[in-house]
Amino acid sequence: MRIVFAGTPEFAAKHLKALLKSPYEVLAVITQPDKRGKRGRSLVESPVKKMARESGLTTLQPMKLTKKDLSPFNFELLVVVAFGQILDINVLETPAKGSINVHASLLPRWRGAAPIQRSILAGDKNSGVTIMQMDDGLDTGNILASQSIRSAGENSDSLTKKLCSVGQELLLKTLGEFDRLQKSAIPQNDEHATYAPKISKDEAKINWLSNSTFIERQVRAFYPSPVAYTFIDGIRVKIFSAEESTENYGNAGEIIQVSKDGVLVGTKTKAIRIKEVQLDQGKGNILKGTDIQNGWSRIFSSGKFFEHT
Repeated sequence: MRIVFAGTPEFAAKHLKALLKSPYEVLAVITQPDKRGKRGRSLVESPVKKMARESGLTTLQPMKLTKKDLSPFNFELLVVVAFGQILDINVLETPAKGSINVHASLLPRWRGAAPIQRSILAGDKNSGVTIMQMDDGLDTGNILASQSIRSAGENSDSLTKKLCSVGQELLLKTLGEFDRLQKSAIPQNDEHATYAPKISKDEAKINWLSNSTFIERQVRAFYPSPVAYTFIDGIRVKIFSAEESTENYGNAGEIIQVSKDGVLVGTKTKAIRIKEVQLDQGKGNILKGTDIQNGWSRIFSSGKFFEHT
């Protein structure tokens, strides 16, 4: 089968790598235009572009993918993985077998841009990967295949890696049985649909008046990006990991205890133990309990408060 692949981040690059190792022929790769790096100086290519370049593949980077962009290629299937553009129906119907998408959720739950983070924030105990035949809706196409995994306790980094592994295997399996699966594709039940809009940085700010369960989910959902954060003495504190405590004392945002195990902080319900932080001053190292005790006690000490909201 001749394939054109569309994707952008590392999650997509891993799926492209799986295709390149398979019997299927990848004719070209489409990815988002290069973006400015964090320092805003030089352009940075996407992980998919980097892999395509190293593999000698033709690469397109249109601001908006059109049918005309695809016209030079005689291909049967468009495979889309975290591409980052909503595609018009005339683009999706260009190849003979249409277009499929590898989506990191159990559709119709978590349609949209941030299914992994939204799943963790909601406290889902299971997640998974769905491969669907794309139509002109937002992740609304008929389901070709899906696979569920246990996701309780995962953060976005660890869950992304697990779903990436699942997705690669499921994609190749689906392509191997494509004609049969396409004929027996299952329509999604729109009544069960939930949506996963893009994450904003404001959502990563901790409100210590929230309950401890939600705060702990925030920390997991927003690691490694954009990273949950709070402020103390006007200093921004990024929280890389935390856990709920069995203790239910302390005022919201109050530092109850600083120990080798971390910083125990009060919330609306149970306390939260912050395990790893990073400050926007000093060397920017990731600090654990002992580091905080030894070098940052002037900022983190019992009785002080993080900003509530």
